Amino acid sequence: MRERNVMLLHYATGLAILLFGGIHIWTLFFTYPFQGTIWETTMRFDSMPYAILPVYRNTLLALSLLGLLVSTTIHAFNGLRIILAELIGKRNIWIERGLFAIGAFLVIYGTRTILIAHMLV
Repeated sequence: MRERNVMLLHYATGLAILLFGGIHIWTLFFTYPFQGTIWETTMRFDSMPYAILPVYRNTLLALSLLGLLVSTTIHAFNGLRIILAELIGKRNIWIERGLFAIGAFLVIYGTRTILIAHMLV
């Protein structure tokens, strides 16, 4: 992929982080039925394993998490690729492939985790 297109993707993922982050926060604070404060509803674990999981039943929340996962991973690893290219002085295909492999693993593993949390409840 040409560098111009990669940087366009970098800017688009930066905007996507803002969009999905806003949707995520809105979903957490305004769509979950509260029982008192936000702490009492979503953040208190009561010594119970998996007490936070009912929050993840919301499909919009799961989708916003998935969008945040993908856009943040792409944005972060492209930024890291740019930093390494500046430090080394040229583009190294092995570094780019390694970063792509690590990023793909993180997206796959994170998607699996989101799906498990969403389906458990």
